[in-house]
Amino acid sequence: MVDLGKWKPWKSKAGDKGKGGSVTISSSIVTNPIEWPLAPSKSHMIRWLLLAAQGEKEVTLKFAGKPGEDVISMARCLEQLNVKIDIKDEEWVVHGVGPNGFKRPISVLNCGNSGTTLRLLTIAAARLNHPVMLDGDRTLRKRHSETLLSIIEYLGANVSHGTDLESLPYLVHGPLEPGEVTIDINRSSQPLSALLLSMPALNGQIRVNLSGKGVSRRHAQLSFELARITGSTNEIDWRPHIKLKPWRVECPDVVKIPSDRSLESFAILYGIVHNVETNIVNKPSNEDSLGAEILESLQSRDGPIEIDLRDANDLLPPLAAILALSSGGTIIGASHARHKESNRIEKTVELLSNFGIKSNPTEDGVSVLGNQTPIHPKGVVETYADHRLWMTAACIGSKVGASLSHPNSYEVSDPDFLSRIL
Repeated sequence: MVDLGKWKPWKSKAGDKGKGGSVTISSSIVTNPIEWPLAPSKSHMIRWLLLAAQGEKEVTLKFAGKPGEDVISMARCLEQLNVKIDIKDEEWVVHGVGPNGFKRPISVLNCGNSGTTLRLLTIAAARLNHPVMLDGDRTLRKRHSETLLSIIEYLGANVSHGTDLESLPYLVHGPLEPGEVTIDINRSSQPLSALLLSMPALNGQIRVNLSGKGVSRRHAQLSFELARITGSTNEIDWRPHIKLKPWRVECPDVVKIPSDRSLESFAILYGIVHNVETNIVNKPSNEDSLGAEILESLQSRDGPIEIDLRDANDLLPPLAAILALSSGGTIIGASHARHKESNRIEKTVELLSNFGIKSNPTEDGVSVLGNQTPIHPKGVVETYADHRLWMTAACIGSKVGASLSHPNSYEVSDPDFLSRIL
């Protein structure tokens, strides 16, 4: 076994901003109602890919539209781990290899921009009795998860990582053993999801001590619900202590992936920007939606409103723009949005200011005056390769024109997004 304890962490030097050019979004006049389809939910699809891979049969994932780059990253990494996936339009077939069927990849697992893929697969890779390296793009390299790596160390595996500006690549070497871990859920619930979804390969239960105020709880509940469908008896009620048990994964033969309800926020923003009706053609049920009640609450905004994003911080950039162009209000409960692809609180305020929209950052969100009118930005709008910021800027820019950095950022979640607004 390789002794990773003798490996010294590397330190990355501060460098220039990422290059990648810019793209111009032309101003347009829109007068007719818009039909707006939603891309498949990456939260659902990434979790189902990992679960199906740990079963022992073929599982067909069916969906409408094109999966985003985050889903592609998960599929690519699983294939490197010995999982065959037949990819067709709107139908993928996963050939399960069982809980212990993952094999050492011959090269680094490149998770791209996907924090979910990185976190789920870091635990999964640490189950192997081989060193495995995981990496990602320049934005992912900055998104260090001390909680994730502490889980690995608590359970007996070795890990090495970078320090300072970039923490990736991670180098992990298992296997993991049953035991006790403490998970800080102040910033994210994904380390808990990652541990749960790797339980099928462990040979005993794990006692989990939950520390802090849980955020993004619906994403964790989604993980527990999908696991339950495959045979798990594990439950989450957010008590300080829970026990996770292994189970044999039995997936349905066919899994229908719902559309991504969070992307409806951009349809709402686009409709407000152009004062037109936008019709979602494939809206999922509320039960299959994350943040459905928040989006529905926007329909009755007679004055300034307060929106709590404790469990749906991905909505922050478009919601801040929606409030600025309509009733105004305050977003709270989103302090963990500071740790996404960008510091979404600070960068949302900066982004809106490019369009002449005034807003103020708070400790856990943004406050915005209503009934503001966007203007054409003077220069290139920096989006920090954050797809939620990019899509927000593109919706506003479709009315007043704008040049945006990192042209393809939207493909992370919705490859067809640009065609919807042009």
